[in-house]
Amino acid sequence: MKITKASFFYALTFLITVALSSSLSNSILPLLITLALLFRKRNVVLIEVLISLLSFLLLSEFHKLNLYIFTVRALTYLNLYFLMSEYVDYRTVLNILKEKGVPLVVGLAYFPLFNEIVSQIMFNAKARKIGLKPSKLLLPLVVQMVKVAEDLYVAYTIKLYGEYRGRLNLRPTSLDLLFILLGVITFVLSVAFPLNLPPYHISI
Repeated sequence: MKITKASFFYALTFLITVALSSSLSNSILPLLITLALLFRKRNVVLIEVLISLLSFLLLSEFHKLNLYIFTVRALTYLNLYFLMSEYVDYRTVLNILKEKGVPLVVGLAYFPLFNEIVSQIMFNAKARKIGLKPSKLLLPLVVQMVKVAEDLYVAYTIKLYGEYRGRLNLRPTSLDLLFILLGVITFVLSVAFPLNLPPYHISI
């Protein structure tokens, strides 16, 4: 299924707004919004929900619930990277940053390819009846990850050899406007309705 892509400029605006929402408030809403946008990545969503619930239960048990917001923030920041990888049109990164955007594009493109590599390695392991032994899976995984990173960087560098002539177009699409709207709503509601957690104090 083809995913509609967003402009880097407006996706970055969404990222900053949601990151500020999470950093400046005790709200769980930024995490819920990012999880909702990652609905295609069911395994990621399931793992993060389990992490969040386990963290809540453990911190409640040890009377450290004031630390739970740090779990929420960490997962939110991680999801923002996943969303940028999933939804951003890489060409718009290069249109704005030119050659300087190559490392960023490589970083954004890495997560979808990493998922594909892991799925392929797991499929091959099952086909060869190797099983899920870390010692058998780790080496091919590391080799493929390094190879993909090198290939991505070389590919984008070759495409940008010489003067890059991409056109800068800041006209927002419907998805861009949706990201902006979600960012603003998330920020306003996060500040207005924070979680009722005990305050966190750093003792010196």
